[in-house]
Amino acid sequence: MTTIPYQLSADQEAAAMSDDQAIVVVASAGSGKTEVAARRVERLLSKSPDSAFRILALSYTVKAADELRERFSTRLGDLHRRVDTTTVHGFAHDLLRQHGTRIGLPVEPEILTRDEDRAELLSRWLKAEGSTVPDDLLAVFRALDLARARLQSAPFLNEWNEALASAGALDYASMLLRAIDLLELPSARRQLARLYGHVIVDEAQNLTAAQYALLTALIGPLNDGQHVPAVLIGDDKQSIVSFAGADPLLIARFSNEYQATRFELHQNFRSAAQIVTLGEVVATELGHLRGESHHVDYAAKGLVEHHEAADEDDEGRFVATWISTLLKRGIPTEALAPGETSHVSQDDVAVLARSAAALRATQSALEAEGYQPAMSSSSEDWLSTLAGKVAYEVVALMSAGSHRSTHWQLARLMGVDEADVRSPADVAEGLRTHPDITLKALIPLCGVDKPTDFIASLAGLEMPEYGSGQPLAAWEADCRQLIDAWRGFVQKTDRAEQSWGNFRIHVSRLQRGDDLHPGVRLLTIHKAQGREYRAVVVVGLNDGQMPDFRASTQDERISELRTFYVAVTRPARMLLLTRAKSRQTRYGSRITDPSPYLRFLPDAH
Repeated sequence: MTTIPYQLSADQEAAAMSDDQAIVVVASAGSGKTEVAARRVERLLSKSPDSAFRILALSYTVKAADELRERFSTRLGDLHRRVDTTTVHGFAHDLLRQHGTRIGLPVEPEILTRDEDRAELLSRWLKAEGSTVPDDLLAVFRALDLARARLQSAPFLNEWNEALASAGALDYASMLLRAIDLLELPSARRQLARLYGHVIVDEAQNLTAAQYALLTALIGPLNDGQHVPAVLIGDDKQSIVSFAGADPLLIARFSNEYQATRFELHQNFRSAAQIVTLGEVVATELGHLRGESHHVDYAAKGLVEHHEAADEDDEGRFVATWISTLLKRGIPTEALAPGETSHVSQDDVAVLARSAAALRATQSALEAEGYQPAMSSSSEDWLSTLAGKVAYEVVALMSAGSHRSTHWQLARLMGVDEADVRSPADVAEGLRTHPDITLKALIPLCGVDKPTDFIASLAGLEMPEYGSGQPLAAWEADCRQLIDAWRGFVQKTDRAEQSWGNFRIHVSRLQRGDDLHPGVRLLTIHKAQGREYRAVVVVGLNDGQMPDFRASTQDERISELRTFYVAVTRPARMLLLTRAKSRQTRYGSRITDPSPYLRFLPDAH
C-alpha cells in the first residue's frame, strides 16, 4: 500500500481542520481522503481527550471500514476506542440489537441473508393468508430490494413487511428502514445525539436514499439544537452501484440541505502520472473539470499498456504470462519513483472485468502457469463440504436457537423435516442416524456450550477417510476456514464480546468476500471499488462487454463509463487493458468490435 506523506496538502489541511458543522469533501481516486478522515478524527479527539463523545465513521465496504479502523488504531492509540468504525448496514444492525425492542423487535432479531430463506418465509406467509405465491420469488426480491433502497413502493412490499414482522426477522433492506423508524423516536434520537459528537461518511457517492435517510435522521435537521456535525467524503465519478440504488446526487443534496462547506482534493498521492492522466481524461468525459493542481509533477511515471489477442483463450494466456513476468522481474524501473522497490507480490496484482464470466479464461491460464488466483466468495461457496456447512449451521443454532432460517437451512442440508432440527440435541440425533458417515462425526459439536469449546472440538474431530481422499481434504480445508475465521474474530474482538452471535456477524463479513486468500486477485470491477493494487489488468474491453450491451439509456451509459473510471484508477504503477478480437459462441467464432473506451488511451489520438 502506498503511504501518503505525513505533510498534508493545502486542500487536505483545510478539510481536516475545518470546524464547520457540515462539510463535503470531493475526493478523486488516490487523493488521500482516508488520510483526511484520519487526521480530522485525530484532531477532534486529541483536543478533547477527557470528553465522553464518540465519533461514528461509516464506509461503504467492510474492507474500507477495516482499513480506516486500522488507521485510527495506529494513529490514535487508546483514543481509537472512542471511534465506532463500521458500514452503514453494520451501524443499523448494531442500533437495532441495542435498541430494537423500543419498536417491537426481538432482543436478537433474526437476519435473513439467504434468498432461499426469504423466499421460504414469504411463500409460507402468503399461503397462510390464502394468497397466490409468485412463480419467480427471486425476481420479487430483486424488485423489493431496489425499491426499498430508493424509498419507493413495489409489489408485495406490504406482504413482505408483514411476513418479516410475523417472524420477528429482518433482511438487509428492512434493517435500514427499521433503524430509521427507531431514530424517529425522540428519546432514541436524543440518546444518540449525546453519544456521537461527529459523524464521518466515506464513499458517500454510494449512499442510497434509504441510507441517506438513516444518516440525516441520525444527525438531525440543520437548525436542530442537537444537530450532529457531519462530513461526507466521496467521488461521484466512482458511483457504480446504481443497480443497488446508489445515487451520487445525494452528496449535492446534503450540501444544499445542510449548507455544507465544500472542499476538493485534486492532488493524487497514490497513482503515477500516466494513470492519473488517463483517469482525468475519463473524468472529463463524465463532465468533471480537471482541477488546477492536475499539472503536478509525479515522482512515478507509471505505465499504461494495451493488447489485442486473437481470442479469449489467447487473451487469458497473454495476461497470465504478463503477470508471471511481472512477479519474476518486478515493475520496470521507468514506471517507478526514484528509490522505489520494483518487487511485486501476487496480492499486489488484480485482474478486473465487467462480469465474472470475462475472468474465466484468465483464471484457467493462471492456474496453468502454477498460480492459484484469489476469488471473491459468497455465503453459498464459503465452505465446500456438506459436513462443513452443517457444522457452521450448528454455530448459527447456538447463536439463536429460535431463528427459523437456521432450522430451514439445517433441514435442507440434512434432508430432514425442520421440526427435527430445532435444538442441538435434535441435530445430534439426526446426525446419529444420518446415512452420510461424515456427518456422524459432527455429533460432538452439538454438546458444546461456548464458541471457544466449539473451535477446539472442531479441530479434534476424527473424520472418516473413504474414496479417493478428496472428501477428507476438502473437509480439512473447511475446518481451516472456520478455525482461521475464529482466530481473526478473536484478534478483532474484546473477550467479553466473543459470543456466538458476534462470531456469526464476523463470518458473514468474510462470506461477502471482503477478505481474500493470498494470490492474484480476480474481481469484477464492482468488487474492486475502494481497493488499490500496484498493477492492474482490465480484460474484456470489447463493445458489448464494456460498456455492457444492455446499457441503452443515458443514465446507464454514464454508469458504465463510471465503471470504467473505477477500473483504470485502481492501479498505482501499471495498467494493462486487453481485449479479444473474436469470441466463441455456439455458432462458432464471432468478430468483436473494440470498446469505445479505448479511445481514451494516449496512443488512440
